[in-house]
Amino acid sequence: GGGELAYWLELKKVFAASAVPYPVLVLRNSFLIVNKKTKDKIAALGMQPTDFFQPAATLLQRIVQQHSENKLELTQEKNQLKELYKKIQLLAGKADATLQPHVEALYIGAEKRINQLEKKMYSAEKKKFEAQQRQIEKIKSVLYPNGTLQERIDNLLPWYAKYGKAFIDMLYKNSLGLEQEFVLLEENN
Repeated sequence: GGGELAYWLELKKVFAASAVPYPVLVLRNSFLIVNKKTKDKIAALGMQPTDFFQPAATLLQRIVQQHSENKLELTQEKNQLKELYKKIQLLAGKADATLQPHVEALYIGAEKRINQLEKKMYSAEKKKFEAQQRQIEKIKSVLYPNGTLQERIDNLLPWYAKYGKAFIDMLYKNSLGLEQEFVLLEENN
């Protein structure tokens, strides 16, 4: 993996000092295996296994935005607020030009508060999706045990016990040679 390559790169000067040819380094493929149970949970959330390369917060945000019955973004309202403050700034400028920066400061403060309100609205709505949040966290813990790549924690023995030599053949078939890929394998039965 990448960590091993970094280690070898640190040794480049040692090879040169010893007049030993430096080996050709090739990044190996990494694998992520999605078992049937996890695959079904991912599908129940309306997602694909590849979606789980994204952070959990991003996945939850997507679910909240797709399934919320409430409007959570105030883009149109913020645009209306901006137009209103522009009009006020023109009116204030006609009365006294020194009032324009004051109106601009009022607008910046109002916009900041609207942005805070928008975040609070999202947080309140997100609480309604706690079950989905727990599901995302469970799936993440299966795909990334202890927050790291599955291949660094799990080994192939349970898969080999279940599928035998066919599992090794599948790994070989999906090893793409010199193409450095992160290979996602899904269990179908």
